[in-house]
Amino acid sequence: MIRDNGRPERPYVFGLEHVPLPAVICDECGQIFWANDRFLAASGSSEILEGACLGNFVTFERDASPLWESAKRTSGAEISADAVLGCAQYTLHMGQAGHLFSCVFSPKSHADVRSPAPAKVEECRNSQTPPTGDKLLEALLFLSHELHLTMGEEALLRLFVRTYEELFPTRWLCIRLFAPNGTATAHVYANGRLRPEMREMVQVTRAACTAQSLDDPERMDLLKQQNITVLDAYEPIFSDSWGGFDILLWDGTSLYGIVNFEYSADDALITADQPIAMPLAHQMCAALRNARLLTEATFLKDYLAKLLDCANAPVLVVDRNCRITVINQAFERQTGFKRTQLLKSDLMNLVPEEERVRLLPTVLAAMRGESASNIEVRIPRADGEGEAHVAFNTAVIQSRFGEPDGIIFVGQDLTEIRALQKQVIHSEKLATLGQVAAGVVHELNNPLTSISVYASYLKKKLASVIDESDTSKIGRISEAANRIQTFTRDLVAYARPASEEPKLINVSDMLRRAFSFCEHVVTESEADVVLDIAEDLAPIYGLQGQIEQVFVNLITNACHALPEMGGEIHISAQPIEKERIRVSVRDTGQGIPEDQLKEIFTPFFTTKPEGLGTGLGLSIVRNILVNHNAEIAVTSALGQGSTFAVTLYTR
Repeated sequence: MIRDNGRPERPYVFGLEHVPLPAVICDECGQIFWANDRFLAASGSSEILEGACLGNFVTFERDASPLWESAKRTSGAEISADAVLGCAQYTLHMGQAGHLFSCVFSPKSHADVRSPAPAKVEECRNSQTPPTGDKLLEALLFLSHELHLTMGEEALLRLFVRTYEELFPTRWLCIRLFAPNGTATAHVYANGRLRPEMREMVQVTRAACTAQSLDDPERMDLLKQQNITVLDAYEPIFSDSWGGFDILLWDGTSLYGIVNFEYSADDALITADQPIAMPLAHQMCAALRNARLLTEATFLKDYLAKLLDCANAPVLVVDRNCRITVINQAFERQTGFKRTQLLKSDLMNLVPEEERVRLLPTVLAAMRGESASNIEVRIPRADGEGEAHVAFNTAVIQSRFGEPDGIIFVGQDLTEIRALQKQVIHSEKLATLGQVAAGVVHELNNPLTSISVYASYLKKKLASVIDESDTSKIGRISEAANRIQTFTRDLVAYARPASEEPKLINVSDMLRRAFSFCEHVVTESEADVVLDIAEDLAPIYGLQGQIEQVFVNLITNACHALPEMGGEIHISAQPIEKERIRVSVRDTGQGIPEDQLKEIFTPFFTTKPEGLGTGLGLSIVRNILVNHNAEIAVTSALGQGSTFAVTLYTR
């Protein structure tokens, strides 16, 4: 309601324009913004210029507020109809320009009128005279004092019923309010016995439709959609009434309900009551509209807040001073910060210093209305463990004047993607290292063969020449060379691409070979290894290289789990029922926390310190076993170690 020059737009006067008394709206200095036709007629003016002073048109007899003092100081004329007894005021609107006051003037001709004492309800329904202007003025003031935005529809209904019954104490009154969707009756009040056929039926007169400009074909269809019957003449809805009139609670866009007044006789009283009841009905309609708008706005606000908070993407909002005003749950989860820690803090303090140089130009560009996409930012986690990588898209939030009011950052979590990229790079390095190792093995084979052959030759030739102890040492040289050859040959076989064909695998030989691959890890961990492998185990069918890889990973993990002073690793292979073999690798290490047991087979999840594992080993193990129709289970207890049990099928 505020214009660019700071002055309010034409105030909302719905209801007040129907008051059958002179009425005007002005600011706290008496400057007029609006007046109804009765005020114009009483002042002898055909038009009141916007900005004129109220004191130029009225003489005040009451000192009610600074408004009247200011108006009296600038007063230069009186209202021409000699009709001013006084005036009453109430706040109509609060805006940046200050208070707007609504003034209703009561004619002097009614000053000494005293309404007769209210008749009992049992008396004739048409024995009362219409309410005076003073009574209507008091009712409007009472409503302006009692109405507030937080009132629900039931409270509004009770308030207006009270007001109507005080103004029209012996009339039959029925108020029906429709549900927001307009298809059913939500609230009903009636102070008499309704006719049975009218309890479920809703009907209005064509005159009521015409009074509210509802008589065009399009709006008549609206009434039909709500199962409302339009009548040419009023039909009573109370059992003992003679006639009456109805008022539609219509604000130009929505129909909120119907008000019915009925009488036992006297058509003249109907004509007198209707213009006084109409302004109150409009006031009630405006109050209902405000209540529903507030309810809808509150619902939408809460709904949008939940949508924002439950979104699976991190969202951050800052104001024009780069202060954080909104963060959602996804942002909290990703960074580890609580919103109470971040709200009203500077966005630049959230990122490392080297990131601010890149982020600041983005913020400045957004304030100029320029959006940005895929701005990657590193945010240190609240616990100090690692960083959150987020790619933000930005959009400017504009004020109602079209000026930048803030920036919304909608992010994409790149933390896992960046971790995957690191693992891919690491895997590529390992693959390159494997190729180099294969080449080294190939180059070692020739000198190893020479060492082995010449050692055997020297042992035979010098057997009768040198001491037996020296001959034994030559034999150890040959055995060591053969052992290196065997190891390098097995290493090449293990690193060979998985193009081998499935075959029968001797479980005992496979386990010993897998253990030999891990001897250096076992030695470093100072572990005591117990091999409990049953004799005559049935062979299994599968890819030998992949099965060996399973147990190389399990034995390596067991070594890494042991404490620094060593421990025990127990490798067991035993036949079980239904042609199966159970192979278990048990360690006496630190164990795995219960809440992590379900995560250990997830790719890139690891409990090892950085540098000891990639988090891929157990994931690969599970995939290999699934492909071989095998199973793996794990049991663990903190401080007592872990056991990985693999079940292999012999067929």
